[in-house]
Amino acid sequence: MSIDAGPRKVDAEYAIEYLQEHPEAGLCCEDRRSWITPNANETDRQVLLLDTAEAERLKDDARLRLVSGIAHAGRSLWVVRRMT
Repeated sequence: MSIDAGPRKVDAEYAIEYLQEHPEAGLCCEDRRSWITPNANETDRQVLLLDTAEAERLKDDARLRLVSGIAHAGRSLWVVRRMT
């Protein structure tokens, strides 16, 4: 039986790879906490964690866009841009 150790801390490069491979995922930021959620519609779930500097690097990536008007006040959500 395997024990789930919970979300692990990653850098921005790994996080963008994860986001590109999982288009339903998103980057969530709230206060000084940042995490990758496996489903942008359920931002409370955490699969990966980022420290503040790595999250800022990730938010600056042109492949991501900010989602406006999410349900959680004080929380921001970033997802991979759809390239058409």
